[in-house]
Amino acid sequence: MKAIVMASLALVLSLVTGAAAARLPVPQQSTQQPVPKVKVGAAVGAKANSPTPAPTAKNQSQKTSIGTGKLSVKASQASSFWTEEVDLEDDGSVESTDFLYDASRGVVYMYREDDFTCQDGQPGRAKMIEAVYATGNKAGKPVGSGWYAVGLNEGKCGAKKAGQYGCRFDANGNPTECGAATINYATGEVDVAVVK
Repeated sequence: MKAIVMASLALVLSLVTGAAAARLPVPQQSTQQPVPKVKVGAAVGAKANSPTPAPTAKNQSQKTSIGTGKLSVKASQASSFWTEEVDLEDDGSVESTDFLYDASRGVVYMYREDDFTCQDGQPGRAKMIEAVYATGNKAGKPVGSGWYAVGLNEGKCGAKKAGQYGCRFDANGNPTECGAATINYATGEVDVAVVK
């Protein structure tokens, strides 16, 4: 009798375990996104809280746009422009970076050529534009959040065609949406087509 009860328990246990295993989600193969990883460092957040040139800044003037080609933004009005040697990625490397503070929008734009890493770990270097929402921004976004876009050549980071790719990031610099990036030159915002 004991053997029958034990065999019955073993059968029930195996059926329950099998049914539970059948309900477990099957891991999906992820599609590698052609998105460069750009670390958003402490200096980016500092500019969001104090969007002013450093004492060593050069080329201080008023401009209405920043960047070049599809990696450019038009300011809502003539805005403070300057160039700084700064480490925006906390990697110990200082890059010459152009800044444009659009006080009307409450956004600091940064344009530079810099290093990045692809999702597969492959290194790269390209032109990029980054935006960070400052205190009092009209979009009502969290201070320190923003976006970046990088111009990639075909094949770089697995990109099927040349274009702009990037991410939106939260106030801690963590990516929230990544994919193909289209910058609206007139509004200074970015649309990210998330790759699924």
